[in-house]
Amino acid sequence: MSMVWKLRAGCKVNLYLDIVGVREDGYHEIESLFYPLPAPCDILDVRLSGGQGLRLSCSASDLGAEENILSRAYQKFADVTGFAPGVSVHLHKNIPMGAGLGGGSSDAAAFLSWLNARAGEHALARGELARLALMLGADVPFFLGNVPAWVTGIGEKLEPVACDLADYTLLVVCPAVHVNTKWAYRRWDEMRANGSVRPRKELTPENSPIMSLCFTKPPKLWNGFEEVVFHEFPTLYEVKKQILNHFPDACVMSGSGSSFVALFSSVECASRCAGDMRAMGHACHASRSGEPLGFDS
Repeated sequence: MSMVWKLRAGCKVNLYLDIVGVREDGYHEIESLFYPLPAPCDILDVRLSGGQGLRLSCSASDLGAEENILSRAYQKFADVTGFAPGVSVHLHKNIPMGAGLGGGSSDAAAFLSWLNARAGEHALARGELARLALMLGADVPFFLGNVPAWVTGIGEKLEPVACDLADYTLLVVCPAVHVNTKWAYRRWDEMRANGSVRPRKELTPENSPIMSLCFTKPPKLWNGFEEVVFHEFPTLYEVKKQILNHFPDACVMSGSGSSFVALFSSVECASRCAGDMRAMGHACHASRSGEPLGFDS
């Protein structure tokens, strides 16, 4: 039997996210604090199959092989390096799509790292691999490092930060709602044009004083997409209210939704919240100090 590599691709949450402006080319400038979490996570079963080319299968039938980011990652890496081994990959999809958790980007980063580790003389230096990753998506370079980072520009500028949340249990709540990121940005543009929303400040993403607010105790969390998304998906507003009823130290929507991250000083409160959320049909994933917690009764 051929050797199987099991790659774990975790997720990220946005503890802070603000759209600070729109560039002339239409791209949105953001300020965000990305924080990596071990759960939920996708699993990639990878086998060397001989010859060349990628054979990809996925537990989620709606993720077609050709348009899957793993196919694009393999092809881009092969084009840039000339290294194109025969590989079979089965993706166990556990990170929900349209949840603001960066699952596809995390999958791509895990696969790129695996390919690069086996490319020998064709391997890319860290900076070159990050530039290739950026061609696949703005979040992919973050997952190569997988450490907390202050993110600016269109998502391509990463500044690792010492963000210690060891005092908290982090609960990720994933309602079964899909929010399309392109739609969310487009709707933000429409609401900005009619004055319904405004950037919170001028376009000054470098060395923002806002960053310091993310490191108070408890952290002051913010997501500029909430106003936009809650208007269209009032059920998500109700989910956040239900989470707040369990007295987290802080709670915020991640990315453009639909997931939420809540920080609890009390493990007991986090566990009760997880139980109630699951009873309502929402998937929940807990972690503390970088390790997943079950909370299964």
